[in-house]
Amino acid sequence: MSLKLKPDHALRRLSVFTAEKALPLWAVAGYDETSQCFHERLRFSGEPVADVPRRLMVQARQIVVYARAGLAGWYVGGKMLALDVFENVRRRYRSADDAPGWIFSVQPDGRPADHTRDLYAHAFVLYMLAWLYRIGEEPSILALADETLSDLDRIFSSGDEQGYLSRMPGPMDLREQNPHMHLFEALLALAEASGGERYLARANALVRLFDRALADPVTGAVREIFAGNWKPDRSNGDNLVEPGHQMEWAWLLREWERLGGAPAGERVGRLVAHGTRFGIDREKGLVRSVVRENGGVVSRGSRVWPQTETIRTLCREDVGGEKWPGLITDITETLFETHLPLDLNGGWIDQIDQNGAPVVDYMPASTLYHLAGAAMDTAALLKQPNG
Repeated sequence: MSLKLKPDHALRRLSVFTAEKALPLWAVAGYDETSQCFHERLRFSGEPVADVPRRLMVQARQIVVYARAGLAGWYVGGKMLALDVFENVRRRYRSADDAPGWIFSVQPDGRPADHTRDLYAHAFVLYMLAWLYRIGEEPSILALADETLSDLDRIFSSGDEQGYLSRMPGPMDLREQNPHMHLFEALLALAEASGGERYLARANALVRLFDRALADPVTGAVREIFAGNWKPDRSNGDNLVEPGHQMEWAWLLREWERLGGAPAGERVGRLVAHGTRFGIDREKGLVRSVVRENGGVVSRGSRVWPQTETIRTLCREDVGGEKWPGLITDITETLFETHLPLDLNGGWIDQIDQNGAPVVDYMPASTLYHLAGAAMDTAALLKQPNG
């Protein structure tokens, strides 16, 4: 374990990496000037991977990153880049087949690739619109958010008291926590950006869903997959739990609390307790990808995003490094050792197996949302300078 008790140095390293390496890489090599959209992935050499459909979710997340970076002074030109890409995304994905909602993906030349309506992707559209509204407070952005929420209600209605189906067309009994978590994130962002009580009211409904169905009443851990009427798809104790999502929910519940929700300490405490007890491989210094409610390990591999979500939440819950001495520093330094090698110059090995070998031979653009979010949020918590 690290001898450093306070995480300032390690988190400063994450900020510098994001501002000086990752943001420039993905704004240049990761940006397709011809189509004015972001590439889906890069090779380890930094070259774009051609002929890969571009998911709506990735475009929305990259727009969020550069809007945030521009607003915070982390990347010059970030706001303009976000606005330029948004115009193309709206034209190519919004009702591209003349039906309500946003299509799942397009080909690199802009032709529709997958017409599926995906709840997860729609959540990120709303999150994107919240950050774009902060740039200029353009009323049409909020109008589009409200239209998208209306589409969401119409397309993904499950017939349950609360919550939505995951995708349409898709399995009629499939419900997942993850898109609801990101919808919660988007609604909080819209509420803060606009002051609109209607967004916070919807976020409150998702907290009720969290209490009623998503969180295990015994452990407090958030389960991943559900069937009709929000029944967990496995028996008690055996349901899949992702440690990164425990930390992500903990962060968002604190945001909800900050924006006027009820005190969230009990919920957050149970989430973080499960995540730190069962979700971290202390020997490797890495956050596990998947465990069970009872703590059994499902996957011994590692991805970037659970590390960054854990770093961010533990920084908020233990900014002085006193509750978990050295843990934030250990995870951050191990993240660099295993996932952020210097020779990738701002890129990453997103996923490794239990032996530390890369699982795929490319860098997915979607990882930037987690890295940049953790870097900017922890810098704000520690009041570090930009980048």
